[in-house]
Amino acid sequence: MEQKEHRVTVALPSDPFDKALSRLIGLPGGAHTKPTTVQAIDFYGNTTSFMIQTVRTDEGITAFVTQVNAHGSVRSIIPQNVLAAIDRQRAAITTKLRRRNGTRLAEERMAAGIEPGFMKAKRAK
Repeated sequence: MEQKEHRVTVALPSDPFDKALSRLIGLPGGAHTKPTTVQAIDFYGNTTSFMIQTVRTDEGITAFVTQVNAHGSVRSIIPQNVLAAIDRQRAAITTKLRRRNGTRLAEERMAAGIEPGFMKAKRAK
């Protein structure tokens, strides 16, 4: 009787997304989040799902995003420098909006005859 050898074939990841994610998760000194799913529904009712997972290593933070809609899926790796640019832009927009809102409130109070708090304190002395 002839015995057949059973060989197990293991498929190694060949996709850059899979390779990067498996390389970065589990490194000493690193951390990662659980994948989070966010759904965006447009005006017409089309739904797009985003699965986001963030990994932090000694090299920095990397985000892995999978976008799924009726047309298929797209997987993207967002590197540290892109995430840093997004954070800088978000901070700049927040500062700009706070400044604009503060200026508008100051003008409204001035028009209403309300003195700023720091002016009242000087007069009281």
